[in-house]
Amino acid sequence: MYDVIIIGGGIAGGSAAIYTAYGELSTLVLDTEKSQIHQISELRNYPGILQTTGTKLRQTIKEQAKRFGTQWRTEKVIGISKHKQHYTVITEQGNGYEGKYVIIATNLGTELLEDLGISLKVNENVPSGKIKEVVGVQFNGRTRLDRLYVAGLLAGMPSQSVIASGHGVAVAIQILSREKGKPFMWHDV
Repeated sequence: MYDVIIIGGGIAGGSAAIYTAYGELSTLVLDTEKSQIHQISELRNYPGILQTTGTKLRQTIKEQAKRFGTQWRTEKVIGISKHKQHYTVITEQGNGYEGKYVIIATNLGTELLEDLGISLKVNENVPSGKIKEVVGVQFNGRTRLDRLYVAGLLAGMPSQSVIASGHGVAVAIQILSREKGKPFMWHDV
């Protein structure tokens, strides 16, 4: 059983994985490799990075997460079931994974949440009207289901890569703090 399963390996999910793995929680990312960040050919609005592409940024985040121990698999999630103390995540490839916590960090494919009885509405921070957010989600990404979190656009965040990254980290820190029984901080020296 994993401590954390993250569905979606874009900016929010990948950033969460860096922190949960660094914090010594066993972490699995399940990703379809279809992050919208790949469409960005010139990224210049990410503080600390003069210029890159969306694909390069995402690849760097993925490599960082893997260096800290994240397992990263290219599999599409088709179902989630909740148990008393954990979740089972089922993929299109027929694999089942168990995790104490699940973070959903996808922009589309909200059926997983709807199947768990989570209500959604349009994320009004995204002009297209195509992106949804969880009704009643807390800023820390917590949903009404224990140990189920959302990150990025699903949590009602604006569509900016740096915000998605920061929110993914904020969600990871919530989980780490809960697991460790004290506030989690990571300050490099």
